[in-house]
Amino acid sequence: MTDDEFSVVFGPWAEWISTAAKVKGAPVDYVSLALLATASAVIGNSRWAAPWEGWKEPPVLWAMLVGDPSAGKSPALDAVIDPVKEIERGLSEEYKTRRSEWERDEEIAALALAQWKVETKKAIAEGNDAPAKPAIASAGPPPVRERISISDATTEGVASLLAATWRGLLLSRDELSGWLGSMDRYSGGGDRPFWLEAYGGRSYTVDRKGSPEPIIVDHLTVAILGGTQPDKLTSLLVKTDDDGLLARFLTVYPEPVPLSRPSAQIDAAKLRIALERLRGLPSAFDDSGNARPFYVPFSPDAADALQEFRGQCREWEIEATGIFKGHIGKLPGLAVRVACVLAHLDWAARSDGRYPDSIESEHVGRACHLVGEHLRLHAFRAYGAAEPAEEIRNARKLAALILRERPRNLNVREIQRRGLSGLQTSKQIGAAMSVLEQGDWLRQVAEDTGGRPRLMFIVNPRIWGSK
Repeated sequence: MTDDEFSVVFGPWAEWISTAAKVKGAPVDYVSLALLATASAVIGNSRWAAPWEGWKEPPVLWAMLVGDPSAGKSPALDAVIDPVKEIERGLSEEYKTRRSEWERDEEIAALALAQWKVETKKAIAEGNDAPAKPAIASAGPPPVRERISISDATTEGVASLLAATWRGLLLSRDELSGWLGSMDRYSGGGDRPFWLEAYGGRSYTVDRKGSPEPIIVDHLTVAILGGTQPDKLTSLLVKTDDDGLLARFLTVYPEPVPLSRPSAQIDAAKLRIALERLRGLPSAFDDSGNARPFYVPFSPDAADALQEFRGQCREWEIEATGIFKGHIGKLPGLAVRVACVLAHLDWAARSDGRYPDSIESEHVGRACHLVGEHLRLHAFRAYGAAEPAEEIRNARKLAALILRERPRNLNVREIQRRGLSGLQTSKQIGAAMSVLEQGDWLRQVAEDTGGRPRLMFIVNPRIWGSK
């Protein structure tokens, strides 16, 4: 992305992002994606984008920063997360004050309740009507500690926080691979289905052990932000079920920036003030008075621009393969979310003005350019950097041997005698041959030896262009 394109896409935040990147010695892509993901969590359930009838998207974004340990991922995260922590320190102090007041009221309520019980017992004994329970006999529910970000939590913990605070959360981790790799899809319903729902903002119920009352979350909405190293992409992008979880991540994998000594300072107050404005966005309410997202519609021109982008994504999807194909299929929805975040970030950067009541074509154009023309290429690089599974690597070695030596057939012992790395055991060789068999390079036959048949793999002569 050129400097001019960057300025257009990020508008009033372009200079802030560039300065933060220079101070932290990190690529601007790290800081910009961290900003989008963090802002999306703060907006949360207060604002959802509605391109047209029947399509509503929560704003939350999942962001993955890919790079070597020295690439600047953690410093870039700090530039955005530090203002969040400052806000949360203020929230913690407010909670302590409210908790102290509630505990005082709770003590008074306990005394009032005890007195009411005495008076009620006496009235019943004397045959009189029991007195009404005084309002002061209950302090009400305890206050809730407001949170914006979490670094680690069980699904029950996340659900409890969301049920109490409603708005949404940001899961922020320096390293995503351990968290993603620890998920067990089949353990008690599994973590992966929970997080798939957390992306969509749908209602979710968590049954608690030892409690008859489940945790009911109206909108399970969690943004995710973190980094990973290229050499850990194998477990993330290859050794996983293609359930669409990884395809939901916006990914950046930029080149390292030159080492330099910064001469500027980050305007942390600008981001903190903007995030506080976003936290102040009011929700809508349903007919029962319960909070619900305010659905921000697309203007007609914005909807037209989105539809055009969907057509372009369909063309890209036809050419894509594997998990990357699934990622391309998510791009229209990601563009909708990014457009919503950009529109509200623009508003939050100003000191006045009404919050956005529609998503305009310029927001969609900026989002589509970022997601389709820029981040799509980063994802392609990240997915391509993933080391293929062992059986694929070994199958390539066998394929090279076949093309070089042109054998008519192969068996396990012949391969073992060659002493090729990774092709030492019968299990390794069998897995590699199975890959080539699926690709119609080999055909397995059983050779009659007069005793136990020996497996033989016939090489398909068509791979050399012969009949």
